[in-house]
Amino acid sequence: MIFIFTAMTYAEGVAMVPTAGGSVAFARRALNDAFSFVAGWALALNYIVTTAISTVSASFYLSHFWPPLKENPALVALCGMGLICILMLLNIRGVRETARLNIAFAVVDPATQGLLVLLGIGLVLGGWRRLLNYRLMGPDYWPDSSQFVFAVAVAMVAYVGLESAAQMAEETKVPTRTVPRALLWSVVTVIAMFAALPIVALCAMPPMELVQDWGNDPVAGIASKLPDLHIGTRMLAGRLSLSEMMLPWVAVLASTILLIAANAGILAGSRITYNMARHKQLFGLFGKIHARYSTPHVAILIVSCFAMVIVAAGMATKNLLLRLGDLYVFSAMLAFALAHLSVWLLRVKEPETPRPFKAWPTIRIRGKPISVTASVGFIACVAIWLTMALTREHRFGVLIGGPWIAAGLLFYVWFRRREGLDLRKPAISEELSPLVSAQVAPRRERLTKEIRRILGPVRTEEQADDLIRVACDLSTLYVAEITAIYVLIVPRTLPVDAELPDEVRLAESVLESATHIADTVYDKMVSTAILQARHVGAAIVEYAAQRGTDLILMGTYGDRSRADSRLAFGPTVDYVVRTARCLVWAMQQRSPTDPEEHEAAPKSLP
Repeated sequence: MIFIFTAMTYAEGVAMVPTAGGSVAFARRALNDAFSFVAGWALALNYIVTTAISTVSASFYLSHFWPPLKENPALVALCGMGLICILMLLNIRGVRETARLNIAFAVVDPATQGLLVLLGIGLVLGGWRRLLNYRLMGPDYWPDSSQFVFAVAVAMVAYVGLESAAQMAEETKVPTRTVPRALLWSVVTVIAMFAALPIVALCAMPPMELVQDWGNDPVAGIASKLPDLHIGTRMLAGRLSLSEMMLPWVAVLASTILLIAANAGILAGSRITYNMARHKQLFGLFGKIHARYSTPHVAILIVSCFAMVIVAAGMATKNLLLRLGDLYVFSAMLAFALAHLSVWLLRVKEPETPRPFKAWPTIRIRGKPISVTASVGFIACVAIWLTMALTREHRFGVLIGGPWIAAGLLFYVWFRRREGLDLRKPAISEELSPLVSAQVAPRRERLTKEIRRILGPVRTEEQADDLIRVACDLSTLYVAEITAIYVLIVPRTLPVDAELPDEVRLAESVLESATHIADTVYDKMVSTAILQARHVGAAIVEYAAQRGTDLILMGTYGDRSRADSRLAFGPTVDYVVRTARCLVWAMQQRSPTDPEEHEAAPKSLP
């Protein structure tokens, strides 16, 4: 239930604030920069711990190939630190796994878990003697109240996917629709798998055996309990060991998935610290970009080093994974509680703000819309955080997490005072995000003659020449303002607001060419803007919507002979035509390689 409420809170928050940052962005919008810092500082620790948990878990699964990892905590910690070091170097160089590989593992992993569930169900229904041969009774099978709370808290490690999905708002074309949908589907996947796998595990072995022998690699424990099948047919006869087949597969697949998760933790941690540095909440050093590899190398290095320190701190303990789980809960519950509180406050402070997705149910108190899921989620997260913080058994999280939060607050106060900035007010003015923040609008039934603002996206000087000439002709007819924009595509290894000096110089050159033509040939003024985004079409549509554009003038090198193709003018123009809330004119242009020179005289209207 808490997972469902948290997922719905994040879905509504991203739909309302479709920018990277997750709970950091929500807190900055609903509260102030101080609360935003607390959320960001807790999230930084959260991603550091996520990296540590993932690499340590990968080490336990690799113990199938090297058994000493199963019993020696020091070896597990050293292996985890080595994996973090490798990932750190790869991320600094900008080497990352391909999207197709990620998708392949993301599909194969739940398929493997689903196969184990189906095998377990088949064995139970088939009357396998080793299953269900004990009674589900006694103190070993039922937790007391403190153990139950601890179990709920540890299970919240699965929540990392919610914050990670919210961080990807700037990576999607239509975040207000795509991210909430992904979050809601994650609810179905996580709950279904988290219900089915433990049932199968507890059918195969008692709870104490599961915890003591397979607590660090439970999926491998399930695979190890699969029986041998005796085959006696004319074509094939002998013994088929399901466990011998599944154990190596589970070990390789689980360790690979966990390394991808650790890599995502390093990237997300560096992005969070970069964002905080941009908002004057951390030293500007965290926002440095490597001159050669174009990666935030300082942030990656620091996040990775902290993860290795945390793993080293738990080297002597036998329950390293559970101790890291304590620390994760300590940091994550702060961020989740602030996310619930922020969405709750935004309902009250900004009831009229569009929300493509709105968590249900909603009740009204004194005329104010109150989110039930955010209210219950906030109370639950705070209660679990206090329980974990005040329990002696989980002091590892308090011993590291407590000083981390306290040191962060002291640093924040000192840093803001040193910079002469207010502790609560935003240090920089938030620019409107170049993301799509609206659903696809219906097409206008008829063309309007009222065109007051014209937007012309340009990519090259030749394209700018064509577009600006046509735009100036239209401006003469309609007395319209003209704006030329250049959209920079930011690599996914960098934050969307990263500094790109070479690309900016090229954009300025193209826009200067556009303004020169308008000034010298038509005696008209043209406004210009440079946008940085992941998707050209989404940036154009959002920029046009924010500024009340009446007409978007698009140039294309599409082939007229492809009139039967859905993308006859290319994917960007097609996206803008289908998504924009204003008129879009697509204009056929010569290819940049066309040997013919452009005409010197102004082009006539189509």
